Parts: sequence; C-alpha cells; structure tokens
Amino acid sequence: MRITWSLPVGGERLHGTRGDLVRASRLIAALREEGDDVRVVGSLDRRGALTVVRTYRRWVRRALPRRAALVLRDVGRWADARSHGARVAAEARAHAADVIVETQVHAGASGALAARLTGLPLLLDDCSPVSEAVALGAGLPGLTRRLLRRQVEAARCITVSSEALRVRLIRDGLPPAKLRVVPNGVDPAAYDRVDRTEERRRLGLEGRCVVVFLGSFQPWHRVDLLVQAVAQLAQAAPVHLLLIGEGPGRGAALAEADRLGLASRVRATGAVPPAQVPPLVAAADIGVLPASNDYGQPMKLMEYAAAALPSVAPDLDPVREVLRDGVTGLLFPPGDAQALARALARLLADPALRALLGSNARAAISAEATWAARARALRSCAS
Repeated sequence: MRITWSLPVGGERLHGTRGDLVRASRLIAALREEGDDVRVVGSLDRRGALTVVRTYRRWVRRALPRRAALVLRDVGRWADARSHGARVAAEARAHAADVIVETQVHAGASGALAARLTGLPLLLDDCSPVSEAVALGAGLPGLTRRLLRRQVEAARCITVSSEALRVRLIRDGLPPAKLRVVPNGVDPAAYDRVDRTEERRRLGLEGRCVVVFLGSFQPWHRVDLLVQAVAQLAQAAPVHLLLIGEGPGRGAALAEADRLGLASRVRATGAVPPAQVPPLVAAADIGVLPASNDYGQPMKLMEYAAAALPSVAPDLDPVREVLRDGVTGLLFPPGDAQALARALARLLADPALRALLGSNARAAISAEATWAARARALRSCAS
C-alpha cells in the first residue's frame, strides 16, 4: 500500500519525543518493514517553518499576555494547516498514494483539505478530545471544535489508542462507525539488547531500588504525587527516583523533591531520544504512572512491561486495558498518595513479587502489543 502520512505537528519533526510523534514514527517504521511505501510530509519540511516557530516561542509568547499568545498561536495553526494540506495533497498525487494518514493535531484541518483536493480516503490517527487541547491551553476552543468536526466529516476512519477514548469520543458526538481502537505498541526486542547491570552502574544506581517515571510531565501526570509517595518511603528503604522526560510539570516535581529533602535521591534525565529510553527504563525496578486522564492509553506502561518491570498505576479504565491488578502490576485509587506509597512499599519489600509481576507483564505484551501488530491493525483500517 502507498501511504502519504501527514504530520502537522508544529515545531516538531517525526523522531521527536512527544507521545504522538513516538507513535507515528514507530507505526511508520513498522509499516515500512511490512512492505508498505510510506512517504512522510511534515509541517517543518517547508522552508522557513522552523524560524516562524522559534520566533513565536522565543519572543512572541513571552511578550504577549497568555490569552493573546494562545489566540495568535491557534490562528497560526489554522493558517499553517491550509498550506500544509495543500502540500500533502501535492505529495499524495506525486506519490500515487492509496490513502492519506494524518496524525490528528487540534486547531488544524489539513487532512480534510488534502482529502478534498485529491479525492483520496483519509485516516485520522491518534485522535483525542477537544477537552485535552483546552486543558493544555487553547486560545480559540470554538475554532478547535469546528476544525475537529471538519476532520471527522472528511475521514473514512479515525483511530484512537484505547476503548475508553473511543467511548469518550462517541459521547462527544463523533460517529461510532468511524472509530477504531489501535492501541500504542512497544518494541520488546529493544529491551533484550540492554545490559541492565551495566546501565545501573553507569547511572550510579547500584544497591538501590529504582522507581522510574517516563513521560511528558503533563498536568494530569501528577508527578508530585510520586515524589510525595517516595518521600514517605525514603527513611525505610534505599529507594531512588529516576525521572525521564521533559514537560510543564518537571520543574514543579523537582522543586517538590528538593522541598522534601529528596534531591540526592532523584535522577532527572530531561528529554531523551526514543532509542535511549530502553536502557534507562531497564535500569529501574518499578515503573510508575502516578496519575492520568480517564481516556488515553499510557504508552509508558507498555515500556515498563517490555523491560519486565511491575507497574504501579491509578485504577482507571484505560489503565485496566493494559495492566491487570495483582498480575502485571498494582492499581491504587486515583489521586491517593498514601495508597500509591503503600503499593510501592509492598513491591520494595518483596523482590520475588516484583520479579513475578514483571515477568507476567513482559509475557503479556510480547505477542500482541508490538508495533508490527499495531501497524497491521492500522493498515486494515486504511484499506
């Protein structure tokens, strides 16, 4: 199959560290390995696009009030989407594409325009509710809603990462017949190549029980809860916190660790390329998702499982799609730092339980959750 993949992610390239970019890059690589001809059209491929993004981030966003800056950003995304959609259409014609796949990004409708200009079917991948854009800061939420409706009307198929998200979008008014669940995946083989002992030595983590959080530090991740839970255990156990990633909540999490006297027990790497994630995660003993929204499938749980780590996560519907309580990890009531601390304490005190749950987690994802399997599911939606 010939696929033209549209990536209208402002300021980011395909192999970035954002979750939607990781998903897109892994699916594209898997599709190519399966023999599909995939051509990527990124919004930053256009001459001058990166300069515009940098100017906004370095100067305009700082100079204007927040509301005005967000409005300007959303208007810019809408205008850029029109230009990007025309480019996608031209590339799809030159590619003799069978289908256009677009990673859904709010405040733009480039996929709808490209589909109209070419007459090709459109698949929207990794769709999320408008409420997510509002939570992150939407300057023009009304425009964002209208543009999403335009994308939905143009699409033949819309893929989402969890059943909980499918239900959420149906409740928001999206047509059930168009919605398909294609969960996130993982590359278990990448963890097979890791020397865990060497990684722990390299990071200076020998002799400690390492708790890891991997993510983009969004407000709904509540990494502060994890810091508070670890602080309760620090006196009784040689626990160390490994934080992988970058995002708006990282500074507050580190400040909370400093306030609670945990600075010496925290290793924060910042953003790392996807290829560097397996060695870091494999150096840990327990993977944690301190909090999440109630619809998205947390990709980090897949990474923890591939590293044969038990996960500790809040008891939410999309989490239960990945994690089985008492079998591949431990669930706790959402928002309860005390319950999170108790779950961690149970695993810290029982290496055999950690090994059993981690082994179960690895076995559960090895056969059915690879990116190759997810790519085949995506292709079936596009056919």
